[in-house]
Amino acid sequence: MMHTKDFHRLLIERNTFFCFSGPLSESALSAISDAVKNRVFEASDKRPLATKIFAIFIEQAQNIIRYSAESIAADDEIDAMGIGTVAISGSDVGFIIEAVNPIHPEIIPRLEKNLIELQAMSGDELKVAYTERLKSGPPEGSKGAGLGFIQMARKCDRFNFEFAKDNEGSTLFIFKVEIDK
Repeated sequence: MMHTKDFHRLLIERNTFFCFSGPLSESALSAISDAVKNRVFEASDKRPLATKIFAIFIEQAQNIIRYSAESIAADDEIDAMGIGTVAISGSDVGFIIEAVNPIHPEIIPRLEKNLIELQAMSGDELKVAYTERLKSGPPEGSKGAGLGFIQMARKCDRFNFEFAKDNEGSTLFIFKVEIDK
C-alpha cells in the first residue's frame, strides 16, 4: 500500500489539482461541481478552455456513475453510486482529465471498437457522428444519450484508453483526455 506522503508527492508531481476516488453519485457530483468548476476556471486563463475541461470532467464522472462494474444501488437513481477515480491535472502543454473504473469484461470489445473509431475521426467526421447519434438515439445498453465519448472526442486534442487488470483480478477501464492550452 502506498504511504500517504508518497501519494501526496505523486499528486504534486503530476500537477493534479482535483482528484476524487470512491463511490460517486449524481447528487455527490452536483455537490462538488461548483468547487471543481471554480478551480478549473482559476487554472485556465481562457474561458473556452476551462469550459471544455469542466465539460469533460462531468462526462468522465457520469461514466463512472453509470457504467462502473462496482456500484452501490439505491432506491433513487440520483443516489446510485459508481465506484472509480476522476482527476484533473495540468501538464506542460495543457490539461489532462483522467478516469478509472472497474468495467464488465463483456463490454470491452464493443467499447474498444467504438473508441478506436472515434480516435480515427476528423473533427468534421466527429460532428457527423454526433448528428447521426442524435437522430438514431442511444445505442443498446446506453444509460444516457450515447453522446459522451463523441462529445469528449470533439472537445479534446487527443485521448487514450486502456483496459488493465488490477491486483484483485478486476478489469479497469482507464480513459485519459488531453486538452492543449
